Amino acid sequence: MAEPVKKETAVDATPGVTDVIKKDASTTTEVEALLDVQVDRGEPILQVRNLVKHFPLTQGILFRKQIGAVKAVDGVSFDLYQGETLGIVGESGCGKSTVAKLLMTLEKATAGEVFYKGQDITKLSGRALKAVRRNIQMVFQDPYTSLNPRMTVGDIIGEPYEIHPEVAPKGDRRRKVQELLDVVGLNPEYINRYPHQFSGGQRQRIGIARGLALNPEIIICDEPVSALDVSVQAQVINLMAKLQDEFNLSYIFIAHDLSIVRHISDRVGVMYLGKIAEIGSDEEIYEHPTHPYTQALLSAVPVPDPAAREHRERIILTGDVPSPANPPSGCRFRTRCWKAEDRCSTEMPLLAIPERFRGQDTPAAHESACHFAEEKDVVGAA
Repeated sequence: MAEPVKKETAVDATPGVTDVIKKDASTTTEVEALLDVQVDRGEPILQVRNLVKHFPLTQGILFRKQIGAVKAVDGVSFDLYQGETLGIVGESGCGKSTVAKLLMTLEKATAGEVFYKGQDITKLSGRALKAVRRNIQMVFQDPYTSLNPRMTVGDIIGEPYEIHPEVAPKGDRRRKVQELLDVVGLNPEYINRYPHQFSGGQRQRIGIARGLALNPEIIICDEPVSALDVSVQAQVINLMAKLQDEFNLSYIFIAHDLSIVRHISDRVGVMYLGKIAEIGSDEEIYEHPTHPYTQALLSAVPVPDPAAREHRERIILTGDVPSPANPPSGCRFRTRCWKAEDRCSTEMPLLAIPERFRGQDTPAAHESACHFAEEKDVVGAA
C-alpha cells in the first residue's frame, strides 16, 4: 500500500504553498527553544505537505488480512499564516475532521508532513510532542460530550495546568481559571459548577477557555458551532474573532455552514473526498469560484432575498458521493460533474491556478483542481 500512496501524493503536490525552512529539533530542550521563536504576522506558522491518512480495511478473525483502505485524507497541502483564519469546508465524510486530528497528532499520518515553525511534528513523540501541543490546541464539535460531566468547570479549564505545570504554579491556577472565564464572557463565580448546569453556548465557551489556558498560538476548531442555535452561533463566532485579535491567534476553522466560514475566515479551502478542490481568499472562493464542486456548494446556500432567489441558478449534483475506499480514477469529482470529459478519468488535476487565468490580476486566479476551471457567478451565494 505504501507505493501507491507516495505516487498519488507526489502528483497532487500543491505548487502554491511556500517553501519550508526545515528544522530538526529532536530533543525536548531543542523543541522548547523552537517554541519561543516568534513568527511575524503574515508569515507561515503551520505548513502541511502531502498529508495522507488511510484507514486499513481488513478481513478474517485469526489471520487478519488487509484488503483495502479508506482514503480519508489523500494528499492535502496548505499553509496557515500567523494571525489568520483558514476555513475548511466540504460535505460530511470529505476528511475535514481527520485533517484536524492529524494536525493535533491525535491520529498518526500514513504519509506526509506537518511543519510547525519548520519542525515536522509528525516525527515527534513523548515530551517533545507534549511541548508542541502546548502551542496547538483544539476546540471540539460537541460541547455536550467534550466536557467531563464529573468535573467542575474550574477543574476542566485548569486541567491543562496539571499536564503543563510550568505554565502556572499551583497557587495561581484558580485565579487564572477565573480570568479565563471572564475572558470568554462567563461569570468567574461559576468556577465550582458542573457542565450540566450550563447551556450549549456556555459549554462551548468553557471549551474555548480550556483551549486558551496554555496561551497557544494555533487553535484548531472542529465544527465548534454546528451543535448550537443560530443566535448562539453568532455569539461564539464573534467571541472567537475578538479573542483572535486579543491573543494574536491563528485559527483553522472547520465547518459545514458556508456563511459562518466566510464571516470568520481570511482564506477558505474546499475539500472533496480527501483532497482540496479549491483554495483562496474568502472573496475569491465566494464571489469568483472556479471549481464545479465549489459552485454547486454555493448554489445550495439559502438566500433570504426573494428577488435574488428567483434569478439565481441552482446546480443540482447527480449521483452519490463515491466511497473513499474506492475513489474514482483521475478527478474524484468527475462522477458528479457536468463538465467531465475523458481526460478527467485518466488525469488527476493539479491544485494550481488554472492556465486560462495565469498571469492575470483577477480574483479568479487562485488554486483550483479542475481541468476545465472557469469563473461562474453564483447569484446570491454571499
